[in-house]
Amino acid sequence: MVSKYIDIALIIFMGYFAYTRFTNEQYGFAAMFAALCLLNIVTAIVKHNKLKENAQKK
Repeated sequence: MVSKYIDIALIIFMGYFAYTRFTNEQYGFAAMFAALCLLNIVTAIVKHNKLKENAQKK
């Protein structure tokens, strides 16, 4: 349960950094933070689906 909140916090944190780097025209760092944000979103979705699947098996 705590992991879900950490994932959400990291998504917001990385998204904020990506946005600020784009506005400061630091496109290399912005792309890196945007990619990390997207990967974290995918990870959170996969975790959610796996937990949902395990709950249905029981």
